Amino acid sequence: MTLTSSNLPTFSRLGIKPPHDIDVSAIGKAWLNQLTAFVSKKDIHGIVYACLFEEPWWRDLFALTWDTRTFQGSEAIEQFLRDRLDLSNFIFSSAVLQTPLADITWIVVTYTFETSTATGSGVARLVYTKDGTWRAVTVSTQLEGLKGFPELAGSLRDFGTSHGNWAQERQSEIEFPNGDPEVLILGAGQGGLEVAARLKHLGVTNLVIERNARVGDNWRKRYESLTLHDPIWQDHMPYLPFPSSWPVFPPAGKFANWLELYVEALELDVWTSCEAGKTTHNKCTGKWEVTVRRTDGSERVLSVNHVVIATGYPFKNTTFEGQGNFKGEIVRSIDYSSAIGFKGKKVVVIGASSSAHDISSDCADLGIDVTMYQRSSTCVLSVSKGILGMIPGMSLEDWEGVPIEDADRLRHSMPHLFTRLIHQRTTPKFAELDKETLDGLRGVGYQLNNGLFDAGIYANLLERGGGYYLGQYFQSFIIDGKIKMKTGGRIELITSTGVRFEDGTELSADIIVIATGFDDARIPIRQMLGDELGSDLAPIWGLDKEGELRGAWRELSPLENIWVMVGNLAWSRVFSKFLALQIKAKQEGVFGARYSPPTRLP
Repeated sequence: MTLTSSNLPTFSRLGIKPPHDIDVSAIGKAWLNQLTAFVSKKDIHGIVYACLFEEPWWRDLFALTWDTRTFQGSEAIEQFLRDRLDLSNFIFSSAVLQTPLADITWIVVTYTFETSTATGSGVARLVYTKDGTWRAVTVSTQLEGLKGFPELAGSLRDFGTSHGNWAQERQSEIEFPNGDPEVLILGAGQGGLEVAARLKHLGVTNLVIERNARVGDNWRKRYESLTLHDPIWQDHMPYLPFPSSWPVFPPAGKFANWLELYVEALELDVWTSCEAGKTTHNKCTGKWEVTVRRTDGSERVLSVNHVVIATGYPFKNTTFEGQGNFKGEIVRSIDYSSAIGFKGKKVVVIGASSSAHDISSDCADLGIDVTMYQRSSTCVLSVSKGILGMIPGMSLEDWEGVPIEDADRLRHSMPHLFTRLIHQRTTPKFAELDKETLDGLRGVGYQLNNGLFDAGIYANLLERGGGYYLGQYFQSFIIDGKIKMKTGGRIELITSTGVRFEDGTELSADIIVIATGFDDARIPIRQMLGDELGSDLAPIWGLDKEGELRGAWRELSPLENIWVMVGNLAWSRVFSKFLALQIKAKQEGVFGARYSPPTRLP
């Protein structure tokens, strides 16, 4: 079925509006009691046709499927529950009336539950139907913890007293002198460190290795003007939230230093200036043997149960015909630091997403002659009117008014394809708020789009991981001509003096910056594993037919116990927990069979 915004439970679609002055708590409890009764009798037909709306959605995050799955429609949900119903001990948490759109009202019900091996939480969105009952249009079940293996934090922290030489003992621990860790994590960015912190507090030994000399160098070594592009209040890291005094968009260097502090404060085991070399699977022991090479030339072979790959996405090594003849300087965005050395020169920036805009803005700030070449249209959303103004769940009040764990549960309880339907409705509103700016961009030839499926930056993020820009002040540079634009016409070749296009035009340049985005995340993984193991890896990122992201936060098919950790700070905080719980479950022998969809699109 092709989904459009007409599939949303609007008042016109339902044929009725909910009554006024309702007791939302009583409605929420009654619905959960009804669900509990049907579950206890294993009456799956009753669950689907009495508790759920006629076109329901059920999203499971590792609680019943040990995977990320979305089931849409009564038949799909009924089959899923027949295969995987394992729910008990429901406890009502809260019920809140929400109006996400002018013609949609629902009651958001939150609850907890148990399975045979785990504890979980859930969210249901109830809509009022013609027969006078409230039924769930979306239901979620999310893994929270493993029975018998609690997180070692809060009241379960270490109450012991150490009278030894803490610093000396700590240094010895980091080297793992008495054996290898259970888990090896590649990459000390936010994802790798958060998985390490989660595993440590689940009692799973782990080691993070990082090729840079310092933790945070993957941010520290980027261009000087780089900042976080998401508001700080949604970016908190597990166990150690950012200070409330921090700026909304911290500089990259400031965040890099925070990552170092995070390692020190949580006593995470990290080796810097080293990388993974030869990686093989020992069929006799079932372990992965990874050769870790340090920059001093020393090597150590680690035999570990699991490898978590948290190296992120490599930048595209885009090349153009003739670029070896260019008399000027060609700089890749990953190597770019500052525009100060570009003064007095003509700069052409190839690309039109985040890095390209930031680099072009750097040049414009210094009065440098810069032209940005836009190869294809871009989805633009302003920060002040879009990100900080209207997107639900992004405001300071939404994030800091409730515990961040509750905000996370709500945000990830809604299936991606259902959320896309809402964004198709809200994207035109964002565009109207930004109309003056967007019209100004169009006026100078800047090519705009409304995002994939007309769903704004949300769909681009999930399908492509790019193709959009969250604008702050660069727009005025383009509109005022401080950043010149070149659109249309493919690049024919790089000449000795600039860039020639297939439409016959040419841009002269002293410096060409190539900012063409990220490449396939499997490229460095294949290099590490070699041709035999790395030749048939399933895709990473992009939505499958159910609307779930492929390859992320679980084992990389077809390999066993090789895990992929990706995502921005907000997503890494959530999914580092799910990944760590899966590893802990495997270590303790309580991991069930994964209920996985096909790993490739049909």
